[in-house]
Amino acid sequence: MRVTQLDIARAAKASQATVSRVLAGDVRVDEQTRDRVLKAVVEFNYRTDARARSLRTKSSGLIGLAIQRPHGGLDDDPFFTSLLSGIADYLAETDHRLCLELITDPENQTDAYDEMLRSRRVDGMILVESEAQDRRLQLLHKDRFPFVLIGNPGGMPVWSVDNDNVYAGQMATQHLIDEGFRKVHMIAGRRGVTVSDDRVLGYLRACQSAELEPKIWYGDFGYEAAQSAAALALSSEPSPDAFVVLDDFMALGVLAAARDAGRQIPMNLGVVSFNDSKLCGLTSPALSSVSLNLERLVRTALDRLMSLIQDDVDETPHREIVPCVLKARASSTCEEWMR
Repeated sequence: MRVTQLDIARAAKASQATVSRVLAGDVRVDEQTRDRVLKAVVEFNYRTDARARSLRTKSSGLIGLAIQRPHGGLDDDPFFTSLLSGIADYLAETDHRLCLELITDPENQTDAYDEMLRSRRVDGMILVESEAQDRRLQLLHKDRFPFVLIGNPGGMPVWSVDNDNVYAGQMATQHLIDEGFRKVHMIAGRRGVTVSDDRVLGYLRACQSAELEPKIWYGDFGYEAAQSAAALALSSEPSPDAFVVLDDFMALGVLAAARDAGRQIPMNLGVVSFNDSKLCGLTSPALSSVSLNLERLVRTALDRLMSLIQDDVDETPHREIVPCVLKARASSTCEEWMR
């Protein structure tokens, strides 16, 4: 049988209202009464009812994160593993927990956010992978719902935390050019996803500055899509001598395509990607990658979100930029490979 506050009140010879005040941390309850209540809580192994508490406080105790991927689309993806781990670690130090929703049908994405707003089953949201004319941002902003975007808001007046992904794309491409590669192609994500579009823009700027012909291969996120795109690129003419790849997980697909094509990395094919995940040290050769400082991105975003939930923000919404840095390894540096 479930123990209730009434049971604790009877055992402690106190009113139910007093028990509620003790559990809420009210310092005005006298010390002897508080001790009796807390002793009864321990003896009965009492646990507060989260649903009842949420009704009283109008708080769900949950932070929402919705990710658009097909079934199995997050399998082995190191970026989202690190993202989810970082969010969970942060929330472990708070009274909130993570509510994760996987959206497998892009047509249902706005409906999922609309349902969260109507039901108020989360207190705030972290958004990722923003898109041009992002309806999610418009919906949440119009409702004045607490949310922070990890990504580029595209000029919308909302709270966001991001890297300068245009600069990151330019930096990764310039590194390959500086290493002597001249036919640099890019494996990008879907058009309209701002993180991909921004890195593509940086890639184009570096190619233009070096007077090189750009070539971009667009497709879905993930290992298989990147492997297919790289296989097409490697069989094209003129064939690339280097790739800038949207993220580390996709870079694994590029490395597989290179092996199938008999291309040796980095002697006749250089590769640079983004995220600087743990995968980078597990490939052979080790993978060059742009570190996004994900831990700082997550902490900055959640610090801001918690302030918004507590209505403790008096600034105008703006975009906060977290610095990124290139970690050059053997996949793009022949000198490193020959050591």
